[in-house]
Amino acid sequence: MNIRESSYGYWSSARAFGWVAAGACMGIGNIARLPYLMGQYGGWVFLAAYVVALLIVGLPILVSEWALGRWMRDEGSAGFGRLAQLAGSSARWGWLGGIALLGAAMVLSYYSVVAGWSLAYTFRAAAGSLVGDAAAATQRFLDLAQDAERSLAWHTLFMVSTCVIVAQGFREGMERAARYFVPTAFGVMLLVGMVAFRYGDPAAASKYLFAGDFSRFGWRGAVEALQQAFFTLALGFGAMLTLGSYLPASQTLGKLGLAVVLLDTLFSLLSGFVLLCFVMEAGVAPAPGLQMLFQTFPQALPAGWIGIAIGTPFYLALFIVTLLSAAALLEPLAHFLMQRLRLTRVFAAVAAAMLVWYLGLGSLLSFNVLADMRLLGQNFFEWMQLLSTTLIAPVFAILMCFVVANLPRELADSIAGPHETFWMRGGTFLLRYPTRIALLVIILYAVGLLDWFEQLWS
Repeated sequence: MNIRESSYGYWSSARAFGWVAAGACMGIGNIARLPYLMGQYGGWVFLAAYVVALLIVGLPILVSEWALGRWMRDEGSAGFGRLAQLAGSSARWGWLGGIALLGAAMVLSYYSVVAGWSLAYTFRAAAGSLVGDAAAATQRFLDLAQDAERSLAWHTLFMVSTCVIVAQGFREGMERAARYFVPTAFGVMLLVGMVAFRYGDPAAASKYLFAGDFSRFGWRGAVEALQQAFFTLALGFGAMLTLGSYLPASQTLGKLGLAVVLLDTLFSLLSGFVLLCFVMEAGVAPAPGLQMLFQTFPQALPAGWIGIAIGTPFYLALFIVTLLSAAALLEPLAHFLMQRLRLTRVFAAVAAAMLVWYLGLGSLLSFNVLADMRLLGQNFFEWMQLLSTTLIAPVFAILMCFVVANLPRELADSIAGPHETFWMRGGTFLLRYPTRIALLVIILYAVGLLDWFEQLWS
């Protein structure tokens, strides 16, 4: 069965799609997590393992999601159901698409809360309130997170911004935004990086990031590299599946996937280097995740106008990339409502955004009003993270690998398109063996079983 024509149109060019896909990958997790992991697990040793993991785990899944989305030209549930029927299996496989949609809604619900903080910090940096009192940086963040009313305002503003982009359409909204936002984010980081050579400590930052140390790598470093390579490409939530549905049948996917991986990795390294230049100069210890962005980095900003000139563009670039990532997560939800309920794009985008906004209230209130409400020691925000990234995304990816790797040859070639036989056949081998094993390891590590095995062994 040949690839159908898209009833919604296509991306204007491969380059435009590349900007959109790269923007979907360049989120907060990349900026905050990859540099810290490199410093903790052996510098360039970890980076080399991470690149290998991107090529044997991330890239095959990324290209497969694009190819499946392009062939389906439909929302995930209906698309997987039709694919299973043509492969001689049960149409009940359609629930696989529903899992991805659930994961996208859950991730975006708490991602919007965190992204709202980045928007708040952009204005705070511009007003000069982040510089001059390094000791108060942690308290400033806690004051924001624990203030339900202010956090709600930023969460709402961010979701409205995301909804406006998606409601404009994938070409007039997402493509147009990515064309300007991704190069802008790179340009801003380059400018701040130039300033970092004058007011930061580039030598110490380079040593932290790239000094090789095999003794610090270990099995944990290898698993962290696998985990980061999977999550950095926005896989397992139906975002890439939906973005791929607007690709023409003639578009080659393998080289495009390599370009997106390269852009994503370069931005992560650039932004991480900028962060660490100032952190090292200030003598502050690097921290993982959100703490690095909202507590450690403000502590490291120089006093006076130069701190304002550094912090404002940095947090603006952070807001830009979070907005693109959020739009990519909202798109499959809007696409589902357009297909299933026959809503217009505007109504579908608004309905999906309202649903995500409402779900995000639980994460927002986990830092204040509902801070003491816990289930098995986890609050709502932590449960959203655990269920979406620890279970839903890798489970969806494993099942998708199983589906793609076991398709009849004729159907697989049809999905691959006329120009992707080599990439898809090579990718099918990777999906059948190393990728599935890597995803299983990621799940076992995320739920703590690998640590339990280590304790048992020792």
